Amino acid sequence: MENTKRVCPSHPERQMQLKPQGSSYICSGCREVGFGRSYHCENKNCGYILHEECATAVSFAFHRFFPRSHFEFYEKAPGHRVRSCDACGNYVVGFVYHCSITDCDLHPCCLNLKDSIFDEEGLVSLELCQKVPSKCVQCKHRNVMDGIRGWSYVSSDSGGKCCYHVWCFKQLILENLNKGYFSNETSSNGMSDREYSQLAVRNMDMVRSRRSSTRLGTMKKYTKMAVLVFKLVFSAVFGDPITSIASLVEGLVSD
Repeated sequence: MENTKRVCPSHPERQMQLKPQGSSYICSGCREVGFGRSYHCENKNCGYILHEECATAVSFAFHRFFPRSHFEFYEKAPGHRVRSCDACGNYVVGFVYHCSITDCDLHPCCLNLKDSIFDEEGLVSLELCQKVPSKCVQCKHRNVMDGIRGWSYVSSDSGGKCCYHVWCFKQLILENLNKGYFSNETSSNGMSDREYSQLAVRNMDMVRSRRSSTRLGTMKKYTKMAVLVFKLVFSAVFGDPITSIASLVEGLVSD
C-alpha cells in the first residue's frame, strides 16, 4: 500500500487506511464528492476521509495544459480571494495545487484526470481537452463560466466531435446525489449496473449527436452507447472503476 503524505489532523499519530470504492463521500481535504478508493482515519469514531489523490498528493506537480505553471500543493489556497479550479470550474475550498507564477489552481483529482478513456471493445474513445472544438452537449456553451474555459472529454466520430465538460458532469452527479438517487443498491464495486443505465438514459443529452440515431440504427444500440459514454466519464471524474461493461451492454441490447 502506498504511504500517504497526509495524516488526520485530529489523530496525527494514526495511519490512514486505504478502503475500496463504495458509496459516495465528501473528501475532507478538497471537499469534493468521491466514489472511488479513499483513505480513512484508523480511528473508527473519526470521519476524516480523503480521495486517494488527496491522500497521496505530492508537494510539487506539473500539467501539460499549463506548461508555464509550477504547481505547489496547499492544504488551503493562499490569499483571501475566492478561487476556482481551472479544470472543472468548481470553487476551491480545501486541498489545491496552486501556481504563484500563473495564478492557476487545480483540485488534486482534476490534476490527475486521465488524458484518454475508452472501453475494452473500442466502441467509445474520449480525449481530455483544454480547448474544445464545439459546445458542450449538456450546457450548450464552450466555457463553464465567465473567465473559466474548463476542461472537457471529447468524443470524435464520423458525426463530428461531442464535448462533455468535466464541470457539467460533476454538477449532474451532484444534483442526483442531493436528490437521493444513489441508493443502498450501490455495491462495493461502486454504482450498480442498474443505476448506471437508469441515470445515463435519463440524461441522454450527455451522449446525443446529430447523427447518432442514423449511425446506431436502433434505440437499443443508442442506449448502449449512452451507458458506455456515461460510465467512462464517471470513471474518469470520480474514480469509479469500469467493471462488467460487457455484461451490462449485453443486458441492455438483449432486453
